[in-house]
Amino acid sequence: MNKQQEKRLNIINKTITLCAQYGFHGTSMDTITTATGVSKATIYKYFISKENLIKEALILFSERALNHLDLTFSDPSLTLEQKLSERFDLLVALVKDDLFNGCYFQLAYSEFNHTDDGIADICSGYKNMRVDMIKALLIENNINNAELKSQQAELIFNGLLASLQITKNTNLIPMAKEMYLNIILNDNK
Repeated sequence: MNKQQEKRLNIINKTITLCAQYGFHGTSMDTITTATGVSKATIYKYFISKENLIKEALILFSERALNHLDLTFSDPSLTLEQKLSERFDLLVALVKDDLFNGCYFQLAYSEFNHTDDGIADICSGYKNMRVDMIKALLIENNINNAELKSQQAELIFNGLLASLQITKNTNLIPMAKEMYLNIILNDNK
């Protein structure tokens, strides 16, 4: 990776962190320039606009999150329950370390769904891809009604993310995890 690519990546990573902390509209270009040590002119040279920077940040974060989920789901040493539970365990650590400020994609969608279709599409695409990945995992494990169960489970997970953003109540995590696993592993539905 050359120096220019490193600088772009640093800007994107700082933007993800700042937007998670202050919101997308609440994160000014001045805040980004201060955090990165890069001038506005250079940031605009790389990204053209704040919205394009946010799009690239969401795309990169989406790729990282989906790759992590894929690695977990493809790990042959884990049971299905362990694969599904890993996301909840990660949330516990994030909330306890005060590193969780909500789902980046839910935050971005709520701020841009009426003003920037590109950002809204990235957010929707990420959420749909997660459902598809869970559905594929369930099919691979011969779980009945994989499509419905993956949608129901993600509804629970997304509700948990929204609740944690407001309450930071880690007691919600095991409750949601139990509901999530019951939806998926219960063959009566």
